Amino acid sequence: MAGIATLLERRQAAVALRRALPRGAWPLFAARSPAHLATLLHRHCLDALVIGPAAARGSILDALRRDYPGMPLILYLPVRSDDAELLRRAHRERVAAVAVEGLDEPTLPRLLLRHSLTARRQADLLPLADRLDLTDDLQRRAWGLIVALAPRGLDTAALARQLQVRRETLSRKFSAGAAPSLKHAIDAVRLVAAAQLLGNPAYTVADAARLLGFSSVSLLQQTARRTFGVSAREVGTLDAARMAARLVSSGSRVRWR
Repeated sequence: MAGIATLLERRQAAVALRRALPRGAWPLFAARSPAHLATLLHRHCLDALVIGPAAARGSILDALRRDYPGMPLILYLPVRSDDAELLRRAHRERVAAVAVEGLDEPTLPRLLLRHSLTARRQADLLPLADRLDLTDDLQRRAWGLIVALAPRGLDTAALARQLQVRRETLSRKFSAGAAPSLKHAIDAVRLVAAAQLLGNPAYTVADAARLLGFSSVSLLQQTARRTFGVSAREVGTLDAARMAARLVSSGSRVRWR
């Protein structure tokens, strides 16, 4: 499961945030400094960052937008009358959302979920079910779980257990008609997650392979070539629309199998 990293200068804010999130919703990693935050970004697969006003006012926000432009940022701050310029800066720098300390804690889980990388991936991929010939109820339920859970790899036996069917039954029914095989559907979703990471200049292909649980960089490269016909680095330049076009085009169907 992807986590949430925080860089908050006030201990009260860190405690309030931790209490607001349901237990087990996300692993939460608290950075002690900008350098520690950079370490966390390269050590853990993250869904979003939560930063405080001090980070948003200075060069830290500039560095995050330069090096990790695709990472969702949530600004978490107490309400103060002199923060108007800070809020304008947050808007200019594409901060995804602002949460008010002491007021928005009940809605924080929904806010993080709505703006997370997982939510972006689901918004891009779930509507592709029809185009991928996933029309049966079991196919659609499996696709929903694959999109949500596959980025770091997904065991098909575990997926079958969640869907309460035998693995062989799931494999056969999922790939019926012109639909992809389970393996290639999982690979495609993992590559979309890789594209989300590689859209950030600070991440290398080796970083993406490690964070997403590929056993080697070469395996990620091979998966990208087999599924999308491009290198792993080029995957980072493909948006969801172009990935979908490659997956459903007649020339791509062979790669699904």
